[in-house]
Amino acid sequence: MDVGSYPGESDVQRGKRRIVVGYVIVGVLPRVLFATDSLSQGRTAVAVVDYTAALLPVAALVVLTRRPHWYVGIVNVLLGAILIENAIPTVLLGGLVEADLLMAFGLLSVIGAQIALSRRAGFWWLGTYLVTLTVTTAVADAVDPVYESEWTSAGVASTLVGVTVLMFAAMAYFVGQRDRYQQESDDLLHNILPEQIAARLKADSSMIADGVDSASVLFADIVGFTSLSARHSPERIVRMLDSVFTRLDALVDEFGLEKIKTIGDAYMVAAGIPTPREDHARVLARFALAARDELAEHNLTTDTPVQLRVGINSGPVVAGVIGRRRFLYDLWGDTVNTASRMESHGLPGQIQITETTRALLDGEFACTERGIIEVKGKGPTRTWLLDSETVPAMAP
Repeated sequence: MDVGSYPGESDVQRGKRRIVVGYVIVGVLPRVLFATDSLSQGRTAVAVVDYTAALLPVAALVVLTRRPHWYVGIVNVLLGAILIENAIPTVLLGGLVEADLLMAFGLLSVIGAQIALSRRAGFWWLGTYLVTLTVTTAVADAVDPVYESEWTSAGVASTLVGVTVLMFAAMAYFVGQRDRYQQESDDLLHNILPEQIAARLKADSSMIADGVDSASVLFADIVGFTSLSARHSPERIVRMLDSVFTRLDALVDEFGLEKIKTIGDAYMVAAGIPTPREDHARVLARFALAARDELAEHNLTTDTPVQLRVGINSGPVVAGVIGRRRFLYDLWGDTVNTASRMESHGLPGQIQITETTRALLDGEFACTERGIIEVKGKGPTRTWLLDSETVPAMAP
C-alpha cells in the first residue's frame, strides 16, 4: 500500500494516502459489475458512466505513483467523480427514487474529504454535495427520463446497505486513528511526567505545585565525563550514555522510584514523590547500591568503562510542573540542593549521603563515616559513605 509514497512522508499523510489507495482498489470491481448489469439491461449511457467511474480511479492511481505531490488535486478529482457518477444515472433514470437513492453514495465524498484531506475540505464538499443533490433533483424532475425505471425495495435496501457499510468502515478507521494517536499522546506524556501528575494535568491545566514533607533525592553523574568526551567520538559517547541510563531507568522501574530528569551526564531520581512512602530513604539506598552493581556489569561488556559519583539527601521538597510548551516535572528546595552537593563533593565510585539520610536508614545499611567536609553554600557538613545493606532486601 505504499503506492504514491514519497520521502519524508508523515505518519498522518501515509494513513490518508493508504485510505485513498484502498478506496480505488476496493471500488473498481463493484463499479464494473454495476456497469455490466446496466449494459445487459440496455442502459448504455448508465453503463458508460459506471465504466468511466471504474477506470478513472485507476488512472488517478497511476498518476499518483508518478506525481505524489499532486495528491490533493487527485483526491479532489476522485471526490468529484463520486458525485457525478451518481448524479448522471439519477437524471437518466428519472429521479432519486427511480434511481434507488443512488445519490446517497454522494455522502462518501463528504466523509472521504474529511479523512483524506481535512476538516475544512469536508465542509466544502458537504456544501458541494448538497448543491449537487439539489440540482440533480431539479433536473431529474424537469426532464423526461431516458430509461424507464421503477424503484424496488431491494434496490433501495442495497443502496442503504452499501452506504452504511462504507460509512461504517470510514468511521471505524477514524475512531481507530483517533484512539491510536490518543494512546501515543498519553504514552508520550507519561514518559515526560509521573503518571498521576499527567492525569492531573489532563484533568486540570492549572498550576501543579505540591509540598512534600519527607522524600529522598539522588543525583549521580559520570566521573571524568568531560575528558571522556574529548577522547571519544560523539557516537561513542552517546552510545555509552544510552547504555548507562537505560540500565538506571530499568532499576527506577524495578524499585518503584521516580526519574526526574537527566542533565548532560547527570541523573536525578527521587523516592516518595509524587506518591509518599515511609521507606523513601531505604528504597533509594537500595537503588544506589543496585546502580553501582549494574555499572560494574556494564563495564565488563564495554570498551568505555565508567564510574558513577552518587549523592543522596532526604527532607522536605517542593515539586511541580513548569513550562507550557515542554513540560518538566521538577523538584526544588534545600533538600535537592544538598543532594546535588553530596554528588558534586563525593568520591568516584562511592555513594555519599547526609546525616539526615543515614538516620532514616534505621540501621539496615552499613555506612562509613567520611567526616566533616566543606560543602559549597552550606559550610562544614557531616557525611557518610553508603557501603552495603546489612539485612536481606525487602521487595521494592
